[in-house]
Amino acid sequence: MVRTGRAHALMKGNLHTDAFMRPIVARGGGLRTARRMSHVFVLDTPAYSRLLLITDAAINIAPDLSAKRDITQNAIDLARAIGIDTPRAAIVCAVETVTPALPSTCDAAALCKMADRNQIEGGLLDGPLAFDNAVSPDAVRAKGIVSAVAGQADILVVPDLEAGNMLAKQIEYLAGAHLAGVVVGARVPIMLTSRADSALARLASCAVAALYRQWQLGRTGIE
Repeated sequence: MVRTGRAHALMKGNLHTDAFMRPIVARGGGLRTARRMSHVFVLDTPAYSRLLLITDAAINIAPDLSAKRDITQNAIDLARAIGIDTPRAAIVCAVETVTPALPSTCDAAALCKMADRNQIEGGLLDGPLAFDNAVSPDAVRAKGIVSAVAGQADILVVPDLEAGNMLAKQIEYLAGAHLAGVVVGARVPIMLTSRADSALARLASCAVAALYRQWQLGRTGIE
């Protein structure tokens, strides 16, 4: 239905994610594009002054640098689609310094340089940044970090799926956040909700997917 234009989004129901995604990511007849698919959580958190996007927490288990580039670009595109004009993306690691013993910090530095060379577009990047430096102005001042992203990130790009999944669910269950979950990078947005999610989370995911699809159509000129 998507390939013939009769459907403009997909939504996961009461089944496992791998069973749902397998035909979508299939090379012969799936919904792939030139860009890698990735998942983005959109969180509305009482303790944070803006929407917070966390990626990737459901699709790419241990992404390499090339995959992280697509993951970051996908999140920036989604942030723009939901009304954030110039999203601030923090590449989150355990520390805020480039440390060869922590390969994720080297990837973070490379992603920032890729943004300088327009290989990632539409947002501001900084990293590596520890979680506190990404979201807390007080932590930024205490550590003397000078950054257009630190302390006010719209997007957190995590090093791997486990970190992202645990972080998003901790914020949901311990900080009272409401969240939506969408896969981008396919031909259409895919609402990838958990079987434990509330009706509100499913409805929020629908809203985010609709905004992203409108943004997609506006960019391509498709009606």
